[in-house]
Amino acid sequence: MFNRNVIGLCIAFWSGLAAPVQRGDHRSTSGVLTWLWLLLLLGLFWQQASGQPLVFAPLPLENPSLTQMRNQPLADLLAQLLQRPVEMRLCRDHACLIDALAQGEIDLAELGPLPYLLARDRLPALQPVVSVRESDGQASYRCVLVAPVDGLQSLAPLASPDSPPKVAFTRAESTCGPSASFWLLAEHGVEPASIAATYAGGHDEVALAVLRQLFSLGGVKDSVARRFHGLGLRVLATSEPMPGFVLAARLERLTHAELARLRTTLMQLPDMQRDRLQSGRAGFTDFDASLFEQVETMRAFSAPYLQRIAP
Repeated sequence: MFNRNVIGLCIAFWSGLAAPVQRGDHRSTSGVLTWLWLLLLLGLFWQQASGQPLVFAPLPLENPSLTQMRNQPLADLLAQLLQRPVEMRLCRDHACLIDALAQGEIDLAELGPLPYLLARDRLPALQPVVSVRESDGQASYRCVLVAPVDGLQSLAPLASPDSPPKVAFTRAESTCGPSASFWLLAEHGVEPASIAATYAGGHDEVALAVLRQLFSLGGVKDSVARRFHGLGLRVLATSEPMPGFVLAARLERLTHAELARLRTTLMQLPDMQRDRLQSGRAGFTDFDASLFEQVETMRAFSAPYLQRIAP
């Protein structure tokens, strides 16, 4: 609803300006009145739009409740720093998040490297704000191929297998999914077309499926491999560093000035405020577009093989 005081002021202002018209001075005032009235209406519409909450969508995790808990402190911090209400929207997967962002339903989003590139394809004006440091403080992470400790000891036997090895991938839009996994296989002499690849869900689901020996190999993020190492997961191949997750924004309801202030404040956030976060607790750093060149290369390499992956 529009602010009643503003509406009353507009009516009074219009009445005062309309008086000269009623006295016959129509030509000198009608054009001015029309423009002033339009400006007032635009102001009212802007007030209405700016009063609506900004929508923040975090990176989807397997468990929506965990996603909510992990990212609510960051949503609250964004509201505080922008001095505007921020509500969180949970998307079921990367594809849902990218669709909603491209359709203007989301203002701020946390995106992995490949999802960021996919979103930028559909929304070239998408603005990177900051990169999110990993839990170890690094601005990058790695993708790995994993196997059970009592399974494959190296990728060499896969170069000429008697039967196609079964490999588990995370979702198509995941950086450590097909793009990184096909690339790593090829780096180790395995023809990507020679494997039987299947989408097996999120990173944890892939790791568990490999541990149960439902697959010979799986592609996951390095932090997930470390977490499941004690249960018997072995890393057989490791990628070059991948850029960290990105906080990105649409410009329709956020200005360049607001984003610049947000960027500076996040990168200089005091330890006390960072300690309240889960996503972002290790801090934020400048977005570096050059780090995405490797992701683009892997993405282009894997494209011909995507249709071979079983759903």
